[in-house]
Amino acid sequence: MKTRTKVRLISYIAAAVAIILGAGIVGYNLANTYKTTIQYSYHRSLSQLSDYFSSIKNTLQKGEYANTQPQQYGLASKLMVEAEGAKNALSQLPVSQQDSEGIQKYLTQVSDFSSFCIGTLSRNNTLSDENKEALNKLAEYADKVAPQVEELSARFIDGTEHIGKLNALQGNLEQTQQSSDKTAFDNSFLTISESFVDYPSLIYDGPFSDSVQRKTPKLTENAQGCSVQQAQKTFADFVDKDTDDVKYKETRKGNLPVYVFEGDNLYGTVTVKGGYVCEMYYTNTGTDNKYVYKQLLAKAQDFLKQQKIDNMTESYYIIENGVCTINFAYSEKETTCYGDLIKVGVSTQTGTVVSYNAEGYIMNHTQHNLKSMKLSVNQAKNSVSGKLNIVGSKKALIPLSTGKEVQCYEYTCKGKNDETVLVYINGDTGLEEQIFILIENDNGVLVM
Repeated sequence: MKTRTKVRLISYIAAAVAIILGAGIVGYNLANTYKTTIQYSYHRSLSQLSDYFSSIKNTLQKGEYANTQPQQYGLASKLMVEAEGAKNALSQLPVSQQDSEGIQKYLTQVSDFSSFCIGTLSRNNTLSDENKEALNKLAEYADKVAPQVEELSARFIDGTEHIGKLNALQGNLEQTQQSSDKTAFDNSFLTISESFVDYPSLIYDGPFSDSVQRKTPKLTENAQGCSVQQAQKTFADFVDKDTDDVKYKETRKGNLPVYVFEGDNLYGTVTVKGGYVCEMYYTNTGTDNKYVYKQLLAKAQDFLKQQKIDNMTESYYIIENGVCTINFAYSEKETTCYGDLIKVGVSTQTGTVVSYNAEGYIMNHTQHNLKSMKLSVNQAKNSVSGKLNIVGSKKALIPLSTGKEVQCYEYTCKGKNDETVLVYINGDTGLEEQIFILIENDNGVLVM
C-alpha cells in the first residue's frame, strides 16, 4: 500500500472516529439535558405543592376566626383554589397512587368542604357547629402535614437526592434502572400519607368557580407615553448610572406595559405610560449581616425621600439571602392605604438599596376619596371574633379581590396560641373584610 493511500486511510478512520465520538458526546449531553429538565419540572411541582399546603394551613387557621358570612365565603373560595392547585401539583410528581393516597384524599375533601361551604353561605345559610368542627379537623391535619411537605421540598430541591428512580446512560439512550425497591421520594410520600390514618370521611356538595379580572393601573391610567430613550434616562438616574450603562432589552406587554433594561448585575423596568420606575434588582449583593433592621429601615426611608416619594409608612419586612425587604404603604388622613405598596430591599452587607418594586403603588395610587366611616372604632370591634383579644386598632384602606378598595378599622389581636392576628372590619357595614396572621421571627415580620 502506498504511503499516500495509508495516510488517506488513516485520515478517514480518524474522521470516522471523531464523528462517532462527537455523536456520542452530543447524545450524552442531550440525555443529561433531558434528565435535568425532568428534575427541574419535578422540583417546580414539589415547590408548588409545598406552597399550596402552607397556604391551605393558613387559610384554615383564618377560617377558625372568621365570624361573618362574607369573610367565611371568601376564605372558602380561596381554600378551594388552593386545594385544586395542590392536587394539580401532586399529579405532576412521580409518586404512585398508593403512596400518595392519604394526601389525595385529604386535598379532595378540602376542596369538597370548600364547595359545600360556598353553596351553604351563598344561600344565606350559616355554617353549623358540625361544619365548624369539620373545619377544625381539617385545620388540625394541615398543621401536622404542611411542615412535613415543606421539609420534603427543602430536602429534595437542593439537588442532593433525585426525585424518581435513578437513571443510567447506556450508549445514546437513557434507561431507567429496574428495581422493585421504592425510592427515597416514594417512601417520604408514604410516610406523609400515613399521617392520615383514621382520617374521617366527609362528604359535601356544591360546585363553585370564580374569576376576577385584573384592574387597570390607576397611576398610569391617564398618563402620557414615554419613549425608550426617556425611560432609559429615567432608569439610569434612578440607579445613579450613566445612560450607556443600562441597555434596553425589550418591551414587556400585559396589564402594565413596561420597558425592560439590563446592566452589570442589574435589571429594571419603567412603565411605558408615565415613565415610572416599576422594578429594580441588583444581583450578587453578598449575604453578611453587618447592619440591623433599624439601620436598614433608615436607609430605605432616605432612598424614598431621594426619589421624592412621600407619605410612606413601613409595615412588614423580611431578611433573606442578605437582603432586608421592607414594605411601605402610602398614608393619607391617618389611614394606611395598603394597596399603594412599595417594596424596598437593602443589602445587609453594604447598606445600599439593591431592590425596588412599586407595582402595587402604580396599580393602586390615586387621589383616594376617604370619608368618615359610619361606625366608630368601638362599634366596629363588635364584629371581631370573641376568640380574639384586641390589643390595638387603626384606620386602613385595603384592596379587595374585586379590584375595589374599602375603608376599614384594622384590629391587632392575640389568638388562642398567643399568635398575632390582624382583623379588618368594614367601617360602614361592620363586616369582616380580611384576616391576616402575623408571622414574627428573627428574619422579619410578615403576614399570611
